[in-house]
Amino acid sequence: MGQDRGGSDSRREPFRQLLGDLEACVAFACAARDEWPAQVAAGIYAGVEFAIEHPTVLDARLALEKVERPYPAGYTHLIERLAELMSSGAPAGSRLPGRTDEALVAGIVGLIGDHLRVGRREALEALRPDLVLLALLPYLGFAEAREWANRFAGDEVDD
Repeated sequence: MGQDRGGSDSRREPFRQLLGDLEACVAFACAARDEWPAQVAAGIYAGVEFAIEHPTVLDARLALEKVERPYPAGYTHLIERLAELMSSGAPAGSRLPGRTDEALVAGIVGLIGDHLRVGRREALEALRPDLVLLALLPYLGFAEAREWANRFAGDEVDD
């Protein structure tokens, strides 16, 4: 019985490592920026690129089968950590309750995962400014969130 569990652990380890790599990639991108909205945008762009390169990382079914059931800290932990990264530098007075941050991040992650599952990787690149807008909207309001989304997208987004 212990050997069977060990085999299961060895199959889960690469997936857990992939989740950790995604978190590290997003954290690194966030840390490279000074302003909080740019940190959020950079994290989203990095996360999308990572997901395009490693499409199984956001497959919720695999996450539940390979990580969550015996190790609830896996996928859920990733959502919590990404929510912490997103909200940690939010302007004073605009922070959302913790579970709301997590719901927002889970929605973004789910949307990216859905695009990957149906084979719409190319659509994800175009979706990045909208994901930045979605992430910043509750904190900054529409006008400022749109400005940051457009600014980060550069010439890709026409206003």
